[in-house]
Amino acid sequence: MNLPHAVTVAAMTILMPCTAAGSLDDSGVDSTTTRLPIGALISTADIETPSLIQPAAAGSSNRIPSGTVPIHPRGLAPGPRATRLALWSSLNVAGGVAAYHQSQAAWGASNGHFHIKSDWKGDGLAMSDEASHFFAAYQLSRVMRAGYAWTGVGDRRARRLGMLEAWLWMLAVEFPLDAYNPEQGFGVSDFLFNTAGVLAAYEHSRPGAPPPWDVKISVKRSFFTGRSRLIAYTAKQYDDYIYWLTFRPAQRRWMPLIGIGYATGHDAHPGIRKEIHLGIGASATELGALVSPAVGRLLRPLDFFFWNLNTKVAWR
Repeated sequence: MNLPHAVTVAAMTILMPCTAAGSLDDSGVDSTTTRLPIGALISTADIETPSLIQPAAAGSSNRIPSGTVPIHPRGLAPGPRATRLALWSSLNVAGGVAAYHQSQAAWGASNGHFHIKSDWKGDGLAMSDEASHFFAAYQLSRVMRAGYAWTGVGDRRARRLGMLEAWLWMLAVEFPLDAYNPEQGFGVSDFLFNTAGVLAAYEHSRPGAPPPWDVKISVKRSFFTGRSRLIAYTAKQYDDYIYWLTFRPAQRRWMPLIGIGYATGHDAHPGIRKEIHLGIGASATELGALVSPAVGRLLRPLDFFFWNLNTKVAWR
């Protein structure tokens, strides 16, 4: 099942209004405001405590210093932060309901008995389905982390909440949706690739300079023939996608991304064609920045796509 594509597209659509404004930097933190994590210890020298806890000295001012964020007793600042958290939570619930109904309509109702599908023996997709799960889990984790950072919960907590929620979403695809679907079944390999994608995103989001590698996707020319879909239903529709591990040899503005990708092909010849692609290209942010920094920030939500020129090696 290629439901992870639906989950990823829906989640990125939800987040686009948040990131397109350019309010989040690469670490997922609002560049215009200091974010304080929930539960952080606040020094009484920075924020005044109520007089019942620490009486104010005679003649001292009760005014909170300029630039300091008032802290709610439970750790979440009132006002915009609480509103953002409520909005983000509501969007998550709405996205989950929509994804559930879409999956039931597309792949059938989950009304059978629990069973495990035979991915290891071959499902006719030659690991392209597993690659799509890894990509979707990776990108969904990053979207969830950025969404929680947008609410103001702090970068460390945003990382943990984002990765946990993404992993639970991907688990729900396998269990109970696929596990009780007579036409699908719980995919052990899908579950492992989901988990690996989440862990890869968690490693990529560690504080500090971003690592030189990333996980991206691109489409083949056959995607534009009219028979393709954003959410693949058939083996040939799976063939339209290339899943990439990209690498930048040096952190230089002029240095392009180098990528190695995997894809499959089905044609008149017997057997499934496996393809290794070697590509050179750039992200959407980098291409937009050639026009202006503002355009680069506007295109940042599309950074999951690898714009490239490539060649391939194929075998059966």
